[in-house]
Amino acid sequence: MFRHGKKNPCKLCLQKRGGKCYILIMSNPLHTIFGLRDNGLPLVFLAPMAGYSNAPMRRISHRHGAAMSYTEMANARALLNPSERTWALMETTKLEGPVVAHLYGTEPDVFAEAAVKVEQTKRFVAIDLNAGCPAKKVLAEGAGAELIKDPQRIHDMIVAARRVVSLPITLKTRLGPSPDKLAIYDVLAAVEAAGGAALALHARYTSQGHRGDVHYNLLAQVKQRANIPIIGNGNVHTPYAAWHMFEKTRVDAIMLGRAAVGNPWIFTNIRDSFKTRIKPKYHPPTHSRPKMNLETLGKVLFDHLDLEREHLKVLSAKYGIPPTAEDIEETVVNAFRCRHFRYLHSLKGACYVRKCLSELRTVDAVREAVQGCFDREAAYRATLPPKPVKPVKKKIPKKKA
Repeated sequence: MFRHGKKNPCKLCLQKRGGKCYILIMSNPLHTIFGLRDNGLPLVFLAPMAGYSNAPMRRISHRHGAAMSYTEMANARALLNPSERTWALMETTKLEGPVVAHLYGTEPDVFAEAAVKVEQTKRFVAIDLNAGCPAKKVLAEGAGAELIKDPQRIHDMIVAARRVVSLPITLKTRLGPSPDKLAIYDVLAAVEAAGGAALALHARYTSQGHRGDVHYNLLAQVKQRANIPIIGNGNVHTPYAAWHMFEKTRVDAIMLGRAAVGNPWIFTNIRDSFKTRIKPKYHPPTHSRPKMNLETLGKVLFDHLDLEREHLKVLSAKYGIPPTAEDIEETVVNAFRCRHFRYLHSLKGACYVRKCLSELRTVDAVREAVQGCFDREAAYRATLPPKPVKPVKKKIPKKKA
């Protein structure tokens, strides 16, 4: 466990507060709820992201340190039809680690029936209800963040699902519709009364979308009041931000999403920072990813594209999407344009690839363009002066009196 002790204190323990540890993770109930392996470090999850957190991304994220991940958001009503293509969002693969099914809807009986079908797949460790998505299309249905305005409906949906499934039912939500309409305490009470297992809180208001300040003070207050585990979410884009959220709020786990797109190493970097017990230095979000070894970067990127292709073959066989091998190839290329291009963030050759994105038609063409990007970056790095080597201080033995 991540414990404070006189013989093995973390660096922060040696600072203020009389040696009290800033990051003190005791026995975490989330390990039991989700059946997670306890390696003694704070838990970091991959958040649900429509269009992003599919099986290949979940597998890559887990490989790099994500303790658990969530599916893309699926319509509960659509899952009642076994031939519905929405089931493609529920497809999982080997080596993903623990996965939570992330659903949205408004009707308790429909949500409960969908939960039964999800549980029958035996693929998931929990079922999560979305009450935080700010997309207009979802809000128009009365779902997503619109549910925040109706805590009783959230209560009824969780109760209905718990009556018919044994999997834990959790909720992902926000602070409220807007700063003048704080609703999280009513939502928390509804979830606890319904027997919800945990609550993931994006510490922003619906009106903020994904921008603006994260309200750590309110997240901390929710954690202090809660009788169930709280998962913190919002603006975790660096190891420093992860430490900052744990320090300020004492949440049971943190969840990050957009920062992991094209950067699965963020999970590794966060994990390593907790292993060393040294708080990382602050870096702006635009400089959040350190310079990567180009061979390592290319290996993970191309592996991700290969996983996308294999996953699409499964979806094509089961659901007919995409229908042909040519469509699979085109879909993988589109995935690179929309998502995997972020792997090239901050590389000198990225502008070169961006210019020819619309011309790419095959995965081989993508590989060629990416290799061109790497060649330009390697040439640039070769012109940089070598980093100065810090002199090693020799320890002078103390003279015996």
